[in-house]
Amino acid sequence: MKVIVAGAGPGALELYTEQMKKAVQTADLVLTAERLFASISALTDKVRIMGVSDTISYINENRDKDETVCVAASGDTGFYSIAATIAGKADPMVETEFLCGIGSLSYFAAKIKLGYENMKLVSLHGNRKSIIPFVCYNEKVFTLTGGAVKAHHIAESLFRAGLTDVQLYVGENLSLPQERIISGKPEEVMKMTFSDLSVVVIKNYNYVNRYRTLKDGDFIRGKSPMTKEAIRSLSLAALEIEPSDVVYDIGAGTGSVTCAMAYKACESMVYAVEKEDYAVDLVKQNMKKTGAGNIVIHQALAPEGLCDFPPADKVFIGGSTGNLKEIIDTVREKNPQAVFVVTAVTLETIAQATEIFGALGMETEIICANIAAAQKLGRYNLMKAENPVYIIKGTGK
Repeated sequence: MKVIVAGAGPGALELYTEQMKKAVQTADLVLTAERLFASISALTDKVRIMGVSDTISYINENRDKDETVCVAASGDTGFYSIAATIAGKADPMVETEFLCGIGSLSYFAAKIKLGYENMKLVSLHGNRKSIIPFVCYNEKVFTLTGGAVKAHHIAESLFRAGLTDVQLYVGENLSLPQERIISGKPEEVMKMTFSDLSVVVIKNYNYVNRYRTLKDGDFIRGKSPMTKEAIRSLSLAALEIEPSDVVYDIGAGTGSVTCAMAYKACESMVYAVEKEDYAVDLVKQNMKKTGAGNIVIHQALAPEGLCDFPPADKVFIGGSTGNLKEIIDTVREKNPQAVFVVTAVTLETIAQATEIFGALGMETEIICANIAAAQKLGRYNLMKAENPVYIIKGTGK
């Protein structure tokens, strides 16, 4: 068997490439989705509607058959396409060929006269991924919608997150007779209704440079304790946060670590708990000041406040209120491979953290940070030492 996966473009027959048309017309069998059936049928009568899993099964079960099968894929084969699934799951003995098509990205960008060379590409089709972090840290975001997440849901989530000044462009039923293209602010778009066959571009001219290091002066200071800049940097280095990591901040204080971690987790969310109401308000103020919108903050004690959070990949514990063992156990019940960083200034906390990590068989690293900063004294600079801070890292095996 030979399988040709051909990109069919947004859907209209006139946007099929000549190469794609030839593949359809000469194939022994064409497999495609329901939305493309009518236009494909104008080219051949050897077409069948078949879902992704059934398509893979058909290819593998008939791999020894002497036939050429064309899989007509919506859009382009290189952009969230069935082509990637076929490449990964089809029998290696099956000969495959991919033919590119006009993708929804290039089509829609042309329609709204917008370049996409520096655009962040996301798919929310069939999953509950949040669009918020992508919009916070990118000037332009393109996303596919579908399933439970539609364009008006995206607009509502942006509005609720306070991203009210961004501009949305929504393309529905692209290239088809019922095509609709609109633009507006989140408050306007959230009042409309869109179908599954929609794409969205979001422009945020106030996006945040996630590579910037947040300084102590970037935060509003209150009566809550704040982890200072040097300790923040060392703690983040120990956590090694990746863009897609789910992160917890336990004992958020002013939110300085919370916001710094949010910059690192720029394609995910940071979930923070803080027991004091005034501190929660301060965290929200600093979220707004730094533009770190990908944070969910709850006023609660840990571990009880962690129950509704998704499993964490990385966890920072700046304050445990005597519940360190219970917090670590709760996190590890959701993800035994979670990485923890605990900061401590007392010998008792150091001993407790190392004892807990050791009893759980976790790999432990300890750093003692002795920081001194220059203080002006007349015409001289005198180095003034801060109290030593211990950074204790625990990694699940």
